[in-house]
Amino acid sequence: MLNRTKYFRKLCLSGSFLVGLISLSSTANAQFIGINVDYGIDYSAAPGKVDGYSVGISHPAPFIPNIGYSSISFIDKESITDPSDNSSVSLETTTTIKTINLFYNIPFPVVTITVGFGYGADNLYSEVETITTIDQVESNLETSVSEAFFHIGLPFWNTVEFHLGYHLMSFTNIDLTSNKSGGNFEGTYNTKKNYSGGMTTIGVQVAF
Repeated sequence: MLNRTKYFRKLCLSGSFLVGLISLSSTANAQFIGINVDYGIDYSAAPGKVDGYSVGISHPAPFIPNIGYSSISFIDKESITDPSDNSSVSLETTTTIKTINLFYNIPFPVVTITVGFGYGADNLYSEVETITTIDQVESNLETSVSEAFFHIGLPFWNTVEFHLGYHLMSFTNIDLTSNKSGGNFEGTYNTKKNYSGGMTTIGVQVAF
């Protein structure tokens, strides 16, 4: 009877040790460094084609946020009218929005959810910049921007994930000609704009 008890104890200890090794192996396999690359296909406040992207680096350390970078650029061309004499001028604005962001990957049984937030300011080398040309007068305006975003991903083979994303960029309304240089600009024109909007992205994450 005593031998059976000792054998049972050894069996339990061996089983516990085996389960521990399997758990450690699974944990090790789950740890990875991931590179995210996303392409911007649309921006809700842009009148036409956009040039946008988002990149990020994911790591396995819990509770520590991952880091990324987002950028979107587009051109807005329009004619505006002076209501006092019905004269009009052509205005062309290039807008670039850049943010540094932090994010977390939240695993689900089938899909992966990524949520994050970002910020852009001059001292971070990221911000909103508008360069406007109107009647050969150039205006260059810079302001801060905040970002919130999420991605929905579908992983394959634990190494590749394809995902869709939406990045909401928010900043104050701006007057495109409030910071003029290089000449005189006469007339009464409404050049206030709100370029806050959302960037839609498609992308991939590769883990190794």
